[in-house]
Amino acid sequence: MPPAFPRPRCEPARPTAFTLIELLTAIAIIGILAAILFPVAARVRASGQTTRCLSNLRQFGAAIHLHAGENQGRLPSSSHQRAPDGTSLSWTHTLTTYLGPDFIGRCPSVPDHPARVSYALNDLLTLADGTGLPLTQVRQPAATLLIGELALDASSEHFHFAGASRGRVTNALFQSSVNVQCHGAGANYLFSDAHVATLSWPEIQRRLAPANPVFLNP
Repeated sequence: MPPAFPRPRCEPARPTAFTLIELLTAIAIIGILAAILFPVAARVRASGQTTRCLSNLRQFGAAIHLHAGENQGRLPSSSHQRAPDGTSLSWTHTLTTYLGPDFIGRCPSVPDHPARVSYALNDLLTLADGTGLPLTQVRQPAATLLIGELALDASSEHFHFAGASRGRVTNALFQSSVNVQCHGAGANYLFSDAHVATLSWPEIQRRLAPANPVFLNP
């Protein structure tokens, strides 16, 4: 006997397709989120690169002061000369003893820099005979530049500021040697007292003014 009330047949629900308006709305939302998140991700990445670069400079600073402690208080030399046994006197070679052979002396913001080391030493801290200046002769270590970031079209391991005949280093000469905007609007610097700082180009120009001779000249 058939039931008085026949059971309804269960049919699978038909998939509901997106309407054109819903699809366009979803695409617009994704575009807005991407526009917000991509710049944030880029800033986070750049901040991380700046931090790692500052860490490199801190390690340079520690190594330089260890070197000075073992060498009559003298800074390493920017000279390309060699010792009688043939070893290089350049600071990048000298500091290998303290930094180790695996230390990467390159800023992560410029991984394709043509130079082996993307930092350079202030050559005004090297004497005419090729020896490093004693730290005790640096009048204001916290104000005197020791290492900066090398310009992309430069390949030397030191800045050729001595070419200014120990006179004033102009903005143009400094900018031709130093990558003054390696990190956005500024760059990282190591000073003779081993502290590091990120400084903008306008701030560097202020320090290059004749009223601040100790920025480069010890």
